[in-house]
This record gives sequence, C-alpha cells and structure tokens, in this order.
Amino acid sequence: MKKLVLFIAIFSFFFLNEKVEANSYQVGIGFNYFYSSLSPHGRWIEIDDGLVVWRPRIINRHWQPYAQGTWIWTNDGWYWDSYEPFGWAVYHYGRWHFDDYYGWIWIPDYEWGPAWVEWRYNDDYIGWAPLPPYASFHIDFGIRFSIGWNAGYNWWNFVHYNRFCDYRLDNYLLDYRRTSRIFSKTKYRNNYYYDRDRIVNGGIDRKFVERRGGYRVDEREIRSTNDRGEYNRSRKRDSDRIYTYRPSENETGRIRNDEKLE
Repeated sequence: MKKLVLFIAIFSFFFLNEKVEANSYQVGIGFNYFYSSLSPHGRWIEIDDGLVVWRPRIINRHWQPYAQGTWIWTNDGWYWDSYEPFGWAVYHYGRWHFDDYYGWIWIPDYEWGPAWVEWRYNDDYIGWAPLPPYASFHIDFGIRFSIGWNAGYNWWNFVHYNRFCDYRLDNYLLDYRRTSRIFSKTKYRNNYYYDRDRIVNGGIDRKFVERRGGYRVDEREIRSTNDRGEYNRSRKRDSDRIYTYRPSENETGRIRNDEKLE
C-alpha cells in the first residue's frame, strides 16, 4: 500500500510539473544523463511499475539530504551549495523520499530550482527539509502538495541562525534528540514563486536571518555553466557570484525528457 501511494505521488509529480514550460533559462536534460552521472555515486533501483529511483552510496547512517553544504542568498533566493559530487543534480532537480527499507531515495525530475526544500523557524533556530514527491511547482501559486503532508522531524535539519550561512553546515546541525524537541516549537514556511522566467526560493526572509544571526547576508548572482571546472572553482567565498552546473544539450546528447532507461 505504501508503494502504491508513492507511485501515485510520483505520477502526480511528473504530470503536474509539466505546467512549467521550458524557457531560455532552462536547459534540457534527460533521464539517461542523470543515470550515467549519478551511477558512480549510488545505485539505481526499480520499484513498482518500472519507476526508477536513485539511492546514494552513503557510509554514515545519519546522512540526510541538504546537510553537507551551505546556504547562499542569491538573485534566485536561498541557493543550496553542496560539496557532494552529486549535489548539482539531486538538490536542484527532483524530489526526495524516505523509504523504510531503502532509506533516502531520489526521484528524478527536470525542473531546475535553487533548492527544493520547505522551512521551519523560530527566534533561535532555522530548519529545512527536502520536498517530497507529493510537492509540485506551479507558476501561478508556487508549491502545491497532492496529498496532506507533514514531514516528520527526522526529515529536518536545524541550525542556530549564527551558523546558518557558515561554510560547512554539517558541522553545526543539531542532533536527532535536539531536533525532535525543537520541531514542535517552530513555524512552517513555504515560499516559492516565479519571477522573470525563474523559480525563486524565498524561504525565510533574509533580513530576519540577519537580525537573528547578527551578521550581514550579501547577495550573490547565480550564473549557469556547463563547465564542471568553473562550477567547482566558483565556491570561493570572496566572489560576488555563484556558478551552478547545468549540462548543455550537447552533453546530454539532446535527450528528450520522455526517454526511458534502456
């Protein structure tokens, strides 16, 4: 029954997300490119009715999505800059799901975003969790859930505001017990919108983060690149821009979005 619900959610996810049409800012990418790029870092698993998902090869059993990296405020809102080699794909495309048997699995999709998360916050802590396959983005009203959804506290990463923009957030995340205590004392926030042909992750207001953290949060400009070297070099913290890796049509072999794994 649980797999059936997941199948329905994934079907709705792909179907509803088709309402956002590609434009000059969005470069086409196909499933086969995800498959070949992510295979060295994990395992592709076929679940019910031929649905294929990706499971990262993780040694640490406490691993979670959106933990090894940092948040950067950009012209597209809060951008997740991951240090993991697969981060360019799984934190900017698709959705995550926690399965009781497989653990964290990633469901591919082709809509790029600065990050795909939901938020919780209070005056002391800020938290985020990956959006599930039940969440789809719409130009007119942002994120909509196809079922009633409330991510449990095991989905969430929390940190104090004074560490929120630090270079390695995984060093400062609250442990499981503290997260479970803080979760019920926080407010929910979901703030995605479409602006001038791009998806913006407004998240928690930048000025609020600055007040609670006691520091200035500078804006950096997002620039897309199909050069992995330029993407890796862009993490220098003294730059006023951040490069995000978005493969070109030449790299993906001009694969259409509806192609299936052979």
